[in-house]
Amino acid sequence: MARPRRSEQTRKDLISAGIEQISRHGYHGTGIKQILDVVNVPKGSFYNFFESKEAFVAELIKEYSKNLLAELNGFREGPGADLSPVEKLRSIYQYGLQMYSNSDCQKSCLIGALAMDIGPDSATCQQALKKATEQWQAIFSQVLIEAQQAGEVREDLSSAQLSSVYWSTWEGALMKMKVTGDTDEAAQTMEIMLTVLFKAP
Repeated sequence: MARPRRSEQTRKDLISAGIEQISRHGYHGTGIKQILDVVNVPKGSFYNFFESKEAFVAELIKEYSKNLLAELNGFREGPGADLSPVEKLRSIYQYGLQMYSNSDCQKSCLIGALAMDIGPDSATCQQALKKATEQWQAIFSQVLIEAQQAGEVREDLSSAQLSSVYWSTWEGALMKMKVTGDTDEAAQTMEIMLTVLFKAP
């Protein structure tokens, strides 16, 4: 397989470093120089690829979401294919908690971190965040439809409403985990949501 051109590789490296740094330190806590130092490229190289920090962050959101959505769909169609819908939802949050705990709970979901950090002045980033959130919730909504059909989850709320609660609970659990460093408490919060709040009567 042909090796990517240096310019393509530099762009990929900048995106990878940007996701890592902003997931840890937030939008306002991460400067362009900080990312450039990680990749070890001059400042001019950054502006060859991205016209501004805002445009760069919008690209990070798209790339982060694309990669995790592909991973999630791969799980649903592969290892998770034979699980019940609720077990799929449980496995998804357990995998996520394990992933973030590997960073000593100092990383968070990029989408959630940026949603807390970026105000309405950044329309480009807000639009990217909205699209990413809608894509995530659409997948959870589909799994929740399957759970309702299987009699595992309450039907008095729509799958879209339940999906919104799942997403909000997940992001809140991650935020608290970053503060406390306690993955067990985050897991307990998610489990209460699934087994108590979502439970079919």
